[in-house]
Amino acid sequence: MQDKTKTAYLSESDLRANLKSGNLAPCYLIFGEEHYLIKTYVEKMVKTAVSAFEDFNISRFDGKTPIQEVYDAVQSFPMMTDRKIVTLCDYPFDKASSAEAEKLYEMLSDMPGTTVFVMWFETVEINPKKPGDKFSKLMKAVREAGGEVCCLGRRTEGEIVKMLQSGAARRLCRIDASAARYMIETCSDDLSTLINELEKLCLFVGEGGYITREEVDKICSRSVEASVYNVSKAVLRGDLQGACKLLDDLFYMNTDPAYILTFLSSAYVDIYRVFAARSKGLKQDTIAKEFGYGNLAFRLNDAERNMRKFSEQQITDSLKCLSKCDEMIKGSRVDGRTALEKTLVELTVIAQGKR
Repeated sequence: MQDKTKTAYLSESDLRANLKSGNLAPCYLIFGEEHYLIKTYVEKMVKTAVSAFEDFNISRFDGKTPIQEVYDAVQSFPMMTDRKIVTLCDYPFDKASSAEAEKLYEMLSDMPGTTVFVMWFETVEINPKKPGDKFSKLMKAVREAGGEVCCLGRRTEGEIVKMLQSGAARRLCRIDASAARYMIETCSDDLSTLINELEKLCLFVGEGGYITREEVDKICSRSVEASVYNVSKAVLRGDLQGACKLLDDLFYMNTDPAYILTFLSSAYVDIYRVFAARSKGLKQDTIAKEFGYGNLAFRLNDAERNMRKFSEQQITDSLKCLSKCDEMIKGSRVDGRTALEKTLVELTVIAQGKR
């Protein structure tokens, strides 16, 4: 029989179904990479569980709260309604004393039918495949109490695109799939960041407006990672002037030269990975999964296009050039900006096959 404590998580669609029906479990344990989604669903659960006398029937605690205080809130009766909710964020399950842990397990084993208890994690990172003994014990206790464990992992690029399109529609605007994908590339794949940028775009174009890549360029804040990635794209297409202009912008923002080099190098590492995988007959989705690209899988599409312009020697020379730049920056022999500008020139020469 399969061990549910290690493998089975409540899916996001099932969690939505719980909320839609209003038939909530006695307790929930919610964690994952998508912190925006986690907070969104916790707030939806609060609104679903309690519709009257919110000040008395909603209790929120963080990991610094003594577990006895949480226990008392869970055991207390709701006021003038059938149900109350108690939430606990970032409980330090791995550092709690044995007495605190036992009190928590005692509380879970004696959940009253009038309380929904939600434990959720915002800053604590938990590996869903290898959660560890202490977290596995916590999951088991939640399930034995009739509760559910939900892991909200990163959404795919396609799912984020649909989310942006539906978000724009709710704001009486439109965004095409191409512009939505461009937002992910330019801003971030972080949902909270993307929602903020979408709000700005919808205010800019106004009701009934249409969001294109041009509006994204005008309004959205570029992430540093996206800006550095664009430096590499300019170099790879032989646009040295454009690459240097982008580098100027990054130094204007006081970006650390080592940080710039890290993301500049990643574009060439992508090319090398695609080249090596192709020589072994591996597919792109295999590369994305093996190296954890997630929503950054679009970079492998760019890498595959760029790989066709490169010989194996050009890839090798480019990586050696970047390694030499790393030695210069870390060794403080050369000013970081000078080292990067020199490297951009050398990379452009290599990309054009002139070396």
